[in-house]
Amino acid sequence: MRAAGDTKVVRGVELRRDPAREPCFEIVHLHHDVPESGSVTLEGRRQRAHREYNQEVQTLEIAALCLVDFPDVPWQLRMELARQCWDEARHAQMAYDHLKELGGWKGMYAIANLDWATVAMLDSLPARLAIQHRTFEAGSLDSEHASVPMLKEMGHHGHAEMMDAIEADEIQHVRFGNEWLKRLTAAQPRALLEVASAVTWLRRVVEATGGDRLKEIATSSDTRELAGFSESEITQVDSMARAALRSTTTEPGATHHG
Repeated sequence: MRAAGDTKVVRGVELRRDPAREPCFEIVHLHHDVPESGSVTLEGRRQRAHREYNQEVQTLEIAALCLVDFPDVPWQLRMELARQCWDEARHAQMAYDHLKELGGWKGMYAIANLDWATVAMLDSLPARLAIQHRTFEAGSLDSEHASVPMLKEMGHHGHAEMMDAIEADEIQHVRFGNEWLKRLTAAQPRALLEVASAVTWLRRVVEATGGDRLKEIATSSDTRELAGFSESEITQVDSMARAALRSTTTEPGATHHG
């Protein structure tokens, strides 16, 4: 599905070439090259809004690419992906409007498109659902669920309402990804191998690119249950997150949270 010259190499790993962006954007290839102070200052809030804007655009592009690359999947799944494109377009506009409200602008900071670069390399729709919906977007549910009360406590009620609305849509995206992944793997057992290969691929990408330092964000059991995860799956996710966090706190220079 990839044309010649449609890839790039980052730290020895072949990834999908970046999607088109306006000339105002500086594109970098690693998350840690994107400014992220983590502060609650105006500058920190602008950085977050800028990242959220590009993140929503990437997610839209991934859903649209699935429609293009897999035209023969069941119509109901194509409709889910099409609705997701509409949702992500609205989310991107919301994030961009919020950025402007904070006095920011497009291209204010560097951007990275690692989600796109990773997921768009996968040639199987079940593999993409497993990585994009069941992994990346499900992980976003945890951070969004944690951020809403924090934003309200800081008095940023407009931003809290925006994140709450986005979370409601994302729950449905993860839910349909979960449901269709189960249907597709049940109908074609070979898809299980494609998913396993995709998970291995993701680990390789994370190891090569460094990934983001883990932060102590609790697994949101309520939202993951709404998104179609079973109780045992939620417990497993929480255990894996805690184990990963413990491993980072033993690294030289690591800071323990809590």
